[in-house]
Amino acid sequence: MDAVKIISSTKGDANKRIASVRKQGFTLPLVIVVVFVLSSFCVKGVSAQKVLSQTGFENYTAAHKKSPFQPSENTVKIGKKSLMIFSDKLNEFHEWARGLRTDNPIVSIEFWVYIERGGQSFGLSIYSDEEGFEIEGGPYIDWTAGVVRCHVHQGNLWRKIGNFPVNRWQYVRIVSDFEKNVFDFYMGDNRQMALTGQPRRDLPFQEDALPPRARWFGIFAGAMTVRGYMDDLLIYEGGKPLNLAVEPIAKLTTTWGQIKRQ
Repeated sequence: MDAVKIISSTKGDANKRIASVRKQGFTLPLVIVVVFVLSSFCVKGVSAQKVLSQTGFENYTAAHKKSPFQPSENTVKIGKKSLMIFSDKLNEFHEWARGLRTDNPIVSIEFWVYIERGGQSFGLSIYSDEEGFEIEGGPYIDWTAGVVRCHVHQGNLWRKIGNFPVNRWQYVRIVSDFEKNVFDFYMGDNRQMALTGQPRRDLPFQEDALPPRARWFGIFAGAMTVRGYMDDLLIYEGGKPLNLAVEPIAKLTTTWGQIKRQ
């Protein structure tokens, strides 16, 4: 399993995406705090599609009591826990990130998501920066005012993907092509509906990926007005939907204590 990096400061010249996000509800970060704990699974059987990360948050432990990323037992879709995401501080921009190692230019992520109301909620990205300091070279989406949207650096900075139901769980799948610099967005009331429904195709990355492969997955919290929740996160190679009938046979967990010692 790849090591988890803790990033405590930004580069001096903040990137253009963060500057434009500030105008839409997020503020320029004074501090980036990366706090991420994910479980990695080995999958039984032979498959051409490698599972890069998978967690139901059952073993997740928050970094500290004031972390924007807390385990929740109140709003849960699968199992006993979900990940609750909330930070209303205007001068902080928190990131919860997992390193990804793959040479496949296409990466898919799937998860359940719940947005409490129609205000500003969290954002997420898969991006290609090797060091993990920039949020470049991949899709960036967020939820705000009952809409899911993507951010790009050229032209119309925020582009609406579609209306997004609030106060109920939805299933989301995002397929990112790091050679073509576009992604497809699927959603539905359940996984089957998301996979068989009509997706939004060829949505633009916020900026072209260099190198043409995923290196990080991140969830971002700052200047939020409503809580968001995530459950059953799955990240894997390729654009073909993974057969979820396979069973995990081993699990590796990184605790916050282990991260601090590293």
